[in-house]
Amino acid sequence: MGTYHYIKDRYDEFRELCRVFNPERGYSSTAAREIKERYKEINAKFAEARALQQLLRTKYKGYVQLDPQKQRELEELYFMYKKDYRYFELNQTEWEQKSFGGKELPQRILSHLQDIYRGRPSFPSLILCFQGDPSELETIKRRLKLGKRDICEEKEREVWFLLAGIKPLQDSILLRKLHRALFQGVNGGVKGVVLKITKGEDVTEETLRGILRILAEVKEGEIKIL
Repeated sequence: MGTYHYIKDRYDEFRELCRVFNPERGYSSTAAREIKERYKEINAKFAEARALQQLLRTKYKGYVQLDPQKQRELEELYFMYKKDYRYFELNQTEWEQKSFGGKELPQRILSHLQDIYRGRPSFPSLILCFQGDPSELETIKRRLKLGKRDICEEKEREVWFLLAGIKPLQDSILLRKLHRALFQGVNGGVKGVVLKITKGEDVTEETLRGILRILAEVKEGEIKIL
């Protein structure tokens, strides 16, 4: 019953978050991340409730009787959450299609990431994505020296880097180093996002899409560390 009330009491707020989310008024990666985290949490609670139901049906069958109405309500809530989350996903996908126009992800970067993390559950790496003026991007390319395990991939007005085996730094220190090494003298026509990766499970296409979504919010001349 505690799990049931937890799920029920949070539904209205979750529904409102999904309905209010409208990229047409300005995309918010914070709101999108909150919706995803809450949905993940609620799904874990549904799994917990079902596991408890199964336990009551078997081990404690002779001691406790399940409430059929509450079981039906729980399943109805499951589909209500699913419907609202689907509404959010469709809204986000529509925004991505309009913003990126079916833009291809850097497949060489993704493939190289998968190769690096094959057999390595944990390994520090950085994914960098810069967008902006092509001449300024060329300047950044010349300044960023690649090692043997590193790779660069170019798209239209966009350049991606994978730096493998980078020692983790505090965000403020890393940001300062990147600005000094890459953006010094650049005339503000470029912006960037840097993602720290330590686990192979983080290496997905959604990871790269997330970088593009957040990059859309970054102002020219700035770098955001994730």
